[in-house]
Amino acid sequence: MTPTRLLPLLILCGCAAAPLAPEAPASERVSLEAATREAAPPEAMRPYRAARLDSALAALHADGLFDGALAISDASGRVVYRYASGAYEGDLATTRTPFYLASVSKAMTAAAVLTLAAEGRVDLDAPVQTYLDPWPYRDVTVRHLLNQTSGLHFLTAVTAHRDTTRRVTTADLLGIVARQRPGLGFEPGAQFDYDNANYETLAALLEAVTGKRYAEAVRERVTEPAGMRDATTGASGEIPWAAWAGGGGDAINASAEDLLAFDHAFWSGEIVPEAWVRAAAEPPTLADGSTSRYVFGRFVETSPRPLIGHFGDGTSKTALYREREGGTSPGTTYALVMSPPGIHRTAIFTAIMAIWNGEPFELPQARPVAEVAPEVLARHVGSYSSGMGLLHITLEDGQLRLEPEGAGGSEPLLPASETVFYFGGQDLTWEFVQDASGRTTGLQLQGNPETLGQRVSDTPPGE
Repeated sequence: MTPTRLLPLLILCGCAAAPLAPEAPASERVSLEAATREAAPPEAMRPYRAARLDSALAALHADGLFDGALAISDASGRVVYRYASGAYEGDLATTRTPFYLASVSKAMTAAAVLTLAAEGRVDLDAPVQTYLDPWPYRDVTVRHLLNQTSGLHFLTAVTAHRDTTRRVTTADLLGIVARQRPGLGFEPGAQFDYDNANYETLAALLEAVTGKRYAEAVRERVTEPAGMRDATTGASGEIPWAAWAGGGGDAINASAEDLLAFDHAFWSGEIVPEAWVRAAAEPPTLADGSTSRYVFGRFVETSPRPLIGHFGDGTSKTALYREREGGTSPGTTYALVMSPPGIHRTAIFTAIMAIWNGEPFELPQARPVAEVAPEVLARHVGSYSSGMGLLHITLEDGQLRLEPEGAGGSEPLLPASETVFYFGGQDLTWEFVQDASGRTTGLQLQGNPETLGQRVSDTPPGE
C-alpha cells in the first residue's frame, strides 16, 4: 500500500486545497556550477537562470526531495526549459513521461465542457437537471459546477454506498446521489468550496451530452486538438479505493510537455473561441458581492505573483500555472510533475518561479527523524475512533504504523518528536494527545483538533 492511497480518506474529510505558498521552513542550498542546455533561450539571462534551476533541482534530487520533470514555456508557447531526474513508476522520468495529473485534470474537463458551450449544446447557466437524469438538485447550474460554487458534498455518500468490487461509473454515481440525496452545504452561488463532486458531475454531463465516455470526449475535444502527444485518459490504476471510470476531477495522465501544450492551446483560442478564453480568466462574483478565486478549473492567485492554474495531489504531485498580466514575465507557463512522495511540491514550485525570474529563493530541506524509545512508542498503540473512521496504530519492528479500518494495509509513521509523527510520503503530520498523567488519549492531524479521534482500545485488532 503506497502512502498516497490514504490520501482519499483525508480528502473526503474536508482537507482543503492549499493556497500557493511555501510549505516548510527552508534554507537556500544552491551552487552555481555551469550547465549546458541543448537550446539556450535567446534572452541574455535565461542560460544563467537555467543553470541555477539545474543546480537547485539536482540538489533536491540528491536530498531525496525531487524525482520528476519540469518544463517551462514562454508566452509564444515555445518550450524554453526542460529538466528531469529520477524515475516514475519504475521508468526513467523525462519531460515526455506521462504522470497522473490528479486535480490538474480539472482544467481539461472544464475545457471540454466549454467546447460544448461554444457549440450551443450546453448553457452554463442552465440547471444541471437539463442534462442529467436523475439529478436531485434543481438550483445547481453548470456554471456552479465549473466554479465550485454549487454546495455539492456527495462523495462521502457515494463512497459509503458504492459497489467495492469494481470501479464507480458515472451512472453509478448519479444513481447513488439520486437515492441518497445528500444535502447541499450552502445555497448554490453563495460561496466557493473546493469539492471533487463538482467535476465528477461534469464528467457525467460530458457523457450525457456527447453520448461518449468521458475519456473519449476529453481526448477528442481537448488532448488531441492541444497536441498532447503523451496523454492518456482514465482513472489511475494506483487508486483502487473509489476510482471513477469517468473521473472528471482527476483522471488524466500527461507529461510536463503535454501540460505546456494544453495551456498554450487553451489560452491562444485553439480549443474554444476567444470569448470563452476571456471568461476563463475572470473569477466569478459570489452572492455576497465578493470575488471567488476559482474559475473554470483553475485557481487565480495573486501571491507570490499573479498566476492562474492548478495543483494536483494524488499518486504524483503536479502543478500547471501561467503568469498573468502584472507578473514579471506574463505568459510564462510552468509545468511540474513529481513522483511520490513529492511532499515539498509547493515550496519547490515557488522556488522554481523565483529562480526563473531572477528573484531570491529558498529550497526545502528533508524532515529529520527523531529517536524515540520503544517504550514511548508503545504508549500510542491502540485504536482511535475519528471522523476518518477507525484508525489502528500498531508497533512493528520498532516503528509505529497507521492502518485505517478496512484499508487492507498500513503506513509507517516517522517520529518528529515523542508525540508528533508524519508519513514519509505525504505532507501530513499526526499528533498523539495525552492527558496530564502522560497517557495517550487521542490522535489528530497536527493543528486540527476537529480531527481528534478518541482512543477506544489499547489493543488494535490482531494484537
